Amino acid sequence: MARKKHHKHRRKKGGKSRHHPRRPHTSPYDLIREDFQRMLYTMRLRTTEQAAENILMQSCEGHAQMGHGAFAGRRFPNTEMDDIVRALGRNPTVVAEQRQDLIDEVFEWTSRAIDGKAPTTLVNEEGEGLIGCGLLRHIEVDPPDVLRGLYLGGLRDDSELRLQVERQMGIRIGGGCMRFIDTEMMHTMGLNGDRLAAGEHADQIEAYKREGLVVDDPGPDVRGDRIRYMYVRDRIGGGASDDAAILAAGKLYNLSVALGVFLADAIDTLEKFVVDYGDQDDDLARSIERDFDDVNLSIDDVYRLIWLNAVPPEQTDTVPDSSLRHLLQIDKDTDQTALESHLAYVMGRPYSPMVLGHEDIPNGEFYQWLEARMKACPI
Repeated sequence: MARKKHHKHRRKKGGKSRHHPRRPHTSPYDLIREDFQRMLYTMRLRTTEQAAENILMQSCEGHAQMGHGAFAGRRFPNTEMDDIVRALGRNPTVVAEQRQDLIDEVFEWTSRAIDGKAPTTLVNEEGEGLIGCGLLRHIEVDPPDVLRGLYLGGLRDDSELRLQVERQMGIRIGGGCMRFIDTEMMHTMGLNGDRLAAGEHADQIEAYKREGLVVDDPGPDVRGDRIRYMYVRDRIGGGASDDAAILAAGKLYNLSVALGVFLADAIDTLEKFVVDYGDQDDDLARSIERDFDDVNLSIDDVYRLIWLNAVPPEQTDTVPDSSLRHLLQIDKDTDQTALESHLAYVMGRPYSPMVLGHEDIPNGEFYQWLEARMKACPI
């Protein structure tokens, strides 16, 4: 698989930009700095310091939008990663390149695996754990099975494939995708980031394009502050649990497939603020489908994983959906991350009790839920 290395400095240079214009409904910079510093002081992630900071910046974005952490109930729905990075005095280009580099390392490992040359651990060419996670140095994997996990993990988030499962199974999962939004038109239309992310917009996308709200990517040198890459929800539903996807892949197949799904999920998180925007986890899955002769999976396998990680609407408060930060955050009482707990469960090894995700679901209870879910799977 030929992977074109992303060209450096594709993103428009922004620097610290002390006089960067502020948009409506974005957080004051002092609140952003307070929230980020709180997380730095109180949270440890099973990653390098640089990777942890990049992940925590995205958590800070979520806090600002939802009114969590230092924002204490005050919601700023148009706050985005670019605002977070600038508030922290970082160079947006440098941060975007650091995140893209983590993704590119997964692509490079995948390319070597397709060629039969990948190591049996998930490390880059310098022997460092992929996505900055040193834990991955110490877990033996089967590269073809990791490719299968990347394939399944990349496609399970596809909004159209989710829609097919909804139609076949009579359930509502919901879904959407990232789109380029003209924020001036967004304000003119009385919308904001929260309404685009939480509403149901599938039937309006073509109208949004005609009105100039949803636009084609004008390129990094033209986007400026007006054109932003934002999540637009197509359909409302119970959503999907990344925890359930990782665990189901491990129980259906094996540990290596579970780790492939985890890496696909990590790409999906990191690609929200990178050098050159795109659906990179989906792209990677399609390239594996095209270039790896031994995928040995069908679309029904994808549908099965989508069904298993779908959260029933009445159980949204009882099924965790851990962010990348939640998966890699070290629980101080147990010296265990949620990812380590999940992998131990998949391997049938002991794990320490802990709570998962922002829902604070006990891991043992969740594993029982997953086992029942797998027994009920109709696919």
